[in-house]
Amino acid sequence: MKKIIIIAFLLITGHAWSDSVLLYNVSKQRVEMSRDADRVRSIASITKLMTAMVTLDYDKDLSRKLMLSKRVHSHLPRQEYTREQLLHAMLIKSDNAAAETLAADYPGGRTAFIARMNHQAELWGMLKTNFSDPTGLGVFNTSTVHDVADMLQTASGYWLITEISSRRQTALETKYKKRIRTVNLAHTSGPLLFTFDNVIVSKTGLTNAAGWCVGMLVEQHKQQYVVVVLGSKNKQERLKTVNNIRYNHVSDIDLREMEIPTTY
Repeated sequence: MKKIIIIAFLLITGHAWSDSVLLYNVSKQRVEMSRDADRVRSIASITKLMTAMVTLDYDKDLSRKLMLSKRVHSHLPRQEYTREQLLHAMLIKSDNAAAETLAADYPGGRTAFIARMNHQAELWGMLKTNFSDPTGLGVFNTSTVHDVADMLQTASGYWLITEISSRRQTALETKYKKRIRTVNLAHTSGPLLFTFDNVIVSKTGLTNAAGWCVGMLVEQHKQQYVVVVLGSKNKQERLKTVNNIRYNHVSDIDLREMEIPTTY
């Protein structure tokens, strides 16, 4: 029934590129800005935040090695990697094979992993969220900006996710013809990482169904904010929206709430 509703929704809305946006002040616990915030839409690779959390909840051993999945394309040569390396590749470069590898390692395999993703979403009150795969490639990985905001705040409780989110790139050692070579992976968030004083959690997403997406938990002037943009029509519009939030909304809030000195 849930998928039937989503199909109907997608058929009705089509591909009109109007984004959904949320700016939530975590410190003040209030919405500062929203646009089309109740719309259920595809979230692409923002999905991988839930993939990371289910992975870390299942097994804290980050040194255990897994063979890279052949199910989808990867930025990495097919070989064994530690679970920590796979999490880095997945959260920094949004590597789909890394996500599939971690999902397949779960007790009961990929199907059980996806079921756990949906179970966690329900437990955390993300009632308008659905996961159909661990990567975000599927059109049925859907949510709202409010649910994504909740997921970002939950993800901030995982030290590895926050540690990875602030990195501009990562380097993984791989084997090639009996030699060791280094593969450098740049963060998909790119310029978005420089928009705010401190980025605590960040994940982008892009598919034809989802458009250009980003979810960020950031700190600016000692206050925490969640910024979620779903469905931008291109990369430039996504960055423009985030910059508009930063300089025309967050800055305005900071100025309005500054204490005016009574003595000089």
